[in-house]
Amino acid sequence: MRAPDLRRDLKIAISLIYYVVKTICQYSLRFVGRPSGQRLTILYYHGVAVEWRSSFARQMKALHRRAIIVPASYRGKLPVEKNKKCVAITFDDAFVSVAGNALPELNRYSFHSTIFVPVGWVGRTPGWALETGAGSAEQPELSEHVMSPEQLRALSVSSVSLGSHTMTHPHLAELEPERARDEVERSRLLLAQLSGREILELSFPYGNHDESTVALCRVAGYEMLYSIIPEEVDTRRPELLRGRTKVDPSDGPIEFFLKFNGAYEWMRWGKASASGRLFGRCSVRKS
Repeated sequence: MRAPDLRRDLKIAISLIYYVVKTICQYSLRFVGRPSGQRLTILYYHGVAVEWRSSFARQMKALHRRAIIVPASYRGKLPVEKNKKCVAITFDDAFVSVAGNALPELNRYSFHSTIFVPVGWVGRTPGWALETGAGSAEQPELSEHVMSPEQLRALSVSSVSLGSHTMTHPHLAELEPERARDEVERSRLLLAQLSGREILELSFPYGNHDESTVALCRVAGYEMLYSIIPEEVDTRRPELLRGRTKVDPSDGPIEFFLKFNGAYEWMRWGKASASGRLFGRCSVRKS
C-alpha cells in the first residue's frame, strides 16, 4: 500500500474515534437534559468527472437518507429531523463537469448547492495550480473548463447559488493590498453582471486568507466567506467566516459518512497550525 493510502486510512481511523466519542458525549448531554444544538457541516467539492458520477450519485443517495440539505449561507435555527445531520453542498471552481455530472444528481433529490466562480477564467481552461499537499501542486486536468457565462445564467436560481472565487484564483493573503482588493471587488461586480444575480458569498482559493483579506471582503459587500478549515458551523451566530470539509467523489461510504457528520473536524487544529491563517471569529457588520 502506498504512503498516501496509509495517511488516508489513518485519517479515517482518527475520524471514526472522534465520531464515536462525540456521539457518546451528545447522548450523555441529552440524557441529563442538556442537548447540544444542531450544527451545520459544509462540504466542498471541485470537479465531478464522468467516471466518478456513479460514486457521486451514491454519495447523494446517502445524504438523501441521512441528512437535511440546506444552503451554505443558512442562518438561524437549523431544521431538526431524528437521526439526520444538516449538511450544505458547495463546489469550488465552477467546472463544467459539475453542471454535467453533479447537478443532475442533486436535482434528483432537490438538493441545493453553491458554486464559487473564478470569474477571470469563465469559459476557459483553468490556468492556476491545484495544491495536492504541503508544498506540492499540479495543474487541473485539461479536460476541465470553467463554465461559460451562458452556462452560469442557465443554472437554476432556486437550487443553485453563485459566489465569487476571486478573479484569478490567487493566494489572496499573499497579494499586495490593492491587488487583493481588486480580486474581491471586481470578481463580485463582474459575476453579478455575467449572471444577473446579486453576489454575496466568496470562497478563498486554497483557503488562503488572513484578517486583512476578510476585512477587504467585508468592505466589498460580501455577507458570507468560506475557508477550507473543516469545522462545523453554528448557524445561529452572526459569523462572516465559515469552515468547510473537503470531499471527493472517490471517497468511500465510511469516509463520506464521517465527513458529512463532522468527524473530520479534528483536522482543523492541524490546518490552523500549518497555515497560520486561523484567527478569531468574525461577525457580520452592516453599515
